[in-house]
Amino acid sequence: MIAIAGLMFAGLLAVSGAYGFHGDEMYYVVAGRHPAFGYVDQPPLTPLLSAASVALLGVSPTAVRILPALEMALVVVLVALIAAALGGSRRAQVLAAVTAGVSGYLGAGHLDTTTDLDLLAWALILWLLVTILAGGDRRLWSAVGVTAGIGLENKDTLLFLGAGLAIGLVLARRWDVVRSPWPWSAMGIALLIWAPNLVWQATNGWPQLAMAHAIASYAGTDRAQVVPLLWLFSGPLLFPVSVAGLIWILLAAEARPWRAIGVAGLAALGLVLVSGGKAYYAIGSAPVFMAAGALLVDRWSARGHLRLKASAFAAAALMSGALIAYLTLPILPLATYAKTSLPSAVPDTANEIGWPQLVATVDGVVGSLPPAELAHAVILTNSYSEASALILLGTELPPVYSGHNSFWYWGPPSADRTLVVHVGDWRPVDWSPYFVGCREVATIDNGLGIRNGEQGKNVSVCTGLRAPWPVMWPALRTIS
Repeated sequence: MIAIAGLMFAGLLAVSGAYGFHGDEMYYVVAGRHPAFGYVDQPPLTPLLSAASVALLGVSPTAVRILPALEMALVVVLVALIAAALGGSRRAQVLAAVTAGVSGYLGAGHLDTTTDLDLLAWALILWLLVTILAGGDRRLWSAVGVTAGIGLENKDTLLFLGAGLAIGLVLARRWDVVRSPWPWSAMGIALLIWAPNLVWQATNGWPQLAMAHAIASYAGTDRAQVVPLLWLFSGPLLFPVSVAGLIWILLAAEARPWRAIGVAGLAALGLVLVSGGKAYYAIGSAPVFMAAGALLVDRWSARGHLRLKASAFAAAALMSGALIAYLTLPILPLATYAKTSLPSAVPDTANEIGWPQLVATVDGVVGSLPPAELAHAVILTNSYSEASALILLGTELPPVYSGHNSFWYWGPPSADRTLVVHVGDWRPVDWSPYFVGCREVATIDNGLGIRNGEQGKNVSVCTGLRAPWPVMWPALRTIS
């Protein structure tokens, strides 16, 4: 299993710099350079780690992608350990590691997002729970609390796991756990570690609730994506392995100690659907089902025709991994990639492309300004991605601002910045209440015809502030 995790890690590093940054990755780096106990759209851990990675290793996609690759490799190891805790043989553990290694964890390990650390926290907690519920040392609940607290400082979707587990323990009649002080102490530990972010949220008007409301506005689309995402994430041809594992945990007599975890996974998924969360919020339960499914594959293989069955599993794993890699990793030459349907099918990869061209376009506009105007220029962007790219990749540009998410909290331009180079669509769509006049002077083009979030967006020059920046700034705020 270590070898499988190592291969995954090495493969992810090999392609980590093939295209470029994702906009969210650059935003995390810039946010981490404004240290805080929270941000509009996430707790502090991922931004702080991203900024630290760049500070240590330099500004490059590989610098911020080392940790995600390592985190997903650790998940592979944890899935194998869960299989062992469920009573699986050495072969079952290897099958579990392979199942995880060719699943959506492979794609998740490519980008630096809050999801990576979240998935690792879910996997670690589930391994601890499998051990505890089978009669393991109850002091491991303290480790559950510490892991949950750290995880909540990264992403609050772990609340779905906590709520699901509470439902699972009751429905599975695990009164021994409910009456024990240890789970309650774990909850207290988690809340204590999470407290700094909760205090920040409270003192800043709970902006993550506004963010959750914005996400819920897409609930219909997210719900429609749940089944396809679960199928793809589990490995397109290995999806039956996880389904079999879920059924075994829910129905098999020998799986009774872990039934609460199976119910927790379904309950967490249901809570995500009801609350309007994003489709991927509850995929963290997958490690237990992958591990249990690998246990069943091992038993099925042992009944005869081992080589034939092993070959069938290997072929399914290979094809699943190849499809995941094709869809989510930058393995194609850019010119070839541009001719495929992948940019529209998987926008995350497409949004790694074109940032140097965006920066060059804005740099050209800035360079064309007369010196007298340049001294009073400021760059205002539609999105945090555009602002972050200009800050990280640009050189000698005017100050960069945006009203998007946490950028808005970092304040408006100074009073002397009266000429605005605006990048991207307008938010709000009408600029006339803010400036006397705006003229479009350039269009962003990645040079490959790849349609992504920035292709075809305009760069404008605006003059004549209609009001001081502090007066206009509240209306320029956007949370999305």
